[in-house]
Amino acid sequence: MAVMRLNFFSRELGMATNVTAILPSFDQGFDVGYPLKDIYGPEEKFPVLWLLHGGSGDDADYLNWTNVARYAVEYNCAVICPCDYNAGYSDYPRGGKYYRYLTEELWNFIFSRFPNLSDKREDNFIGGLSMGSGGALKMALDKCDRFSYALIMSGGIPPKSSGAGKPTTGHAQFRERMIAAGWAMPKQPHDVPHSDIHNTVETKIAQGANLPVFIMACGDKDPIAYNGSVYGAKYLKELGCEVIQFILPDYRHEWDFWEICLRKAFAEWLPVKRKVVSGLLAGTWDADPVKE
Repeated sequence: MAVMRLNFFSRELGMATNVTAILPSFDQGFDVGYPLKDIYGPEEKFPVLWLLHGGSGDDADYLNWTNVARYAVEYNCAVICPCDYNAGYSDYPRGGKYYRYLTEELWNFIFSRFPNLSDKREDNFIGGLSMGSGGALKMALDKCDRFSYALIMSGGIPPKSSGAGKPTTGHAQFRERMIAAGWAMPKQPHDVPHSDIHNTVETKIAQGANLPVFIMACGDKDPIAYNGSVYGAKYLKELGCEVIQFILPDYRHEWDFWEICLRKAFAEWLPVKRKVVSGLLAGTWDADPVKE
């Protein structure tokens, strides 16, 4: 596998930042026996999965806690993991512009420096877990001309009936409890704009926008995200959106669940193809995807 940790100065953040990039490369389980020109064809364009981390995490989370690097190599799909620093993937009026950094600066940086990555909508997917699911949902809607799939893990949409001024969603309640307990999770300033997901979705549909396929995934024992995930899937379906709903019994807000989601995303949900085993390796071991 080819794994790089990029560090560069971001104009929009006003500081240096890290990005973990996983790129398709030679794989001993598939590529032995193929000529190098077929493995590293200069004209081949690879799809890209943009993965956003959760609260208190960073760009290395997926690499450290899941098998995403192996899946990226096996399915010839690049994975780009930026760092958000607990900013909620939002622009701060008197600070870093995290949303603009991800959607404009990093987008241009990646495609200008890695010309073998495809910038076509059908080849770009965005996903995230927990806090990252909110950022992924926001970007999937705002930039629906860029992303064909949105993988929303352990996140969702709060019902319209949520009371104003008081946290009623699982995510909001969890955040308030963590702050009250002394956890170093900064409160977002009141002047940080918050997306009205309902208004955004309904406006996009009214405009005839081509919305991505939404993959709404959650464990049924998740006290933080389950209600929002179920409501969000139902709400999007009622509006006519294409939704893949995945609810796994007995899983909570945990890496074991997110690992399963990523494995299924590559093997079943996203439009990516697993490499074909070379003739020299065929029959050596079972190369079929692991089934649940």
